[in-house]
Amino acid sequence: MAAARYRRLNLLLQQTATRTDGFLAHLNRVLATSAGVEAVLCTLCYTLYFVHSRLTRLLEKRYERLALALATKAASALFPGETFTASIEPPRSRLSELCASTKSLADLVDDFRFFTRLWRLVTIYSWARDNYTSPPGDAALKILVWAQVGVSSVFQFLENGAYLASKGILRGERWEARQARWFVLSNRFWLAHTVLEGLRLLRVRQLRYNEDFGAKTADEDSNVKAEGEVRVQSEELKRKWHSDFYANAGWLPLTLHWSFEDNAVIPISETWIGLFGMLPGIVMLRDVWEQTREA
Repeated sequence: MAAARYRRLNLLLQQTATRTDGFLAHLNRVLATSAGVEAVLCTLCYTLYFVHSRLTRLLEKRYERLALALATKAASALFPGETFTASIEPPRSRLSELCASTKSLADLVDDFRFFTRLWRLVTIYSWARDNYTSPPGDAALKILVWAQVGVSSVFQFLENGAYLASKGILRGERWEARQARWFVLSNRFWLAHTVLEGLRLLRVRQLRYNEDFGAKTADEDSNVKAEGEVRVQSEELKRKWHSDFYANAGWLPLTLHWSFEDNAVIPISETWIGLFGMLPGIVMLRDVWEQTREA
């Protein structure tokens, strides 16, 4: 009996070790790519913001109960009609420390994501170059992609300037005055990119997913094999279309929220910021995870 339990335990440990090894090896392949790093950081960042919002809510409820208990005790010592006001410092607790740590980690990850975008203008140049050498066959898509290249370039330039000014690298009164304004303007261009991406996706769907990423049309070859290839290729593009659509839908409310100096114009709580941001992060992470899967 003991020997059988030992064998089962040994088998379970071996299976766990094998699965853990496979997971870590796969994660290493994901983190070896820039897209994988961005997907992991994006998902982690907005997950932390969501967790922080929930922890903050729990902490607020705990403080409310504490304040109510203090008020109840104080009321018993007062004469009828007598009132008093008091200000107390919130007590430190494990929950408050965890809440602060979560927010600090989320801000750190977010700051690192800003830093890694400093050289994204080079990526945008490569995107523009590819679009120039191999443009989409559809005229509408060509215009939309070039418009995206333009607004993305302005967005990244403004964000880089604002970020470097916030870190004290670009110094002077003029940069201090520009910093907040440039962050807002950069988000407006990000919003424009998001809208253009939505239009591009609608056009791709209108073309039945054939006019995108070099997909062929059935007219290029009339034999059965070619038609089968077109169908399979279009199905792959259709799945990618849905992924891109959900990711873009997640960014839209966030870019609207951040496009105003007064965020109360488009109010979004930290909980919803976390949820909306997690959506594109999870989509990106799933795509990279599939791309790095071993054959």
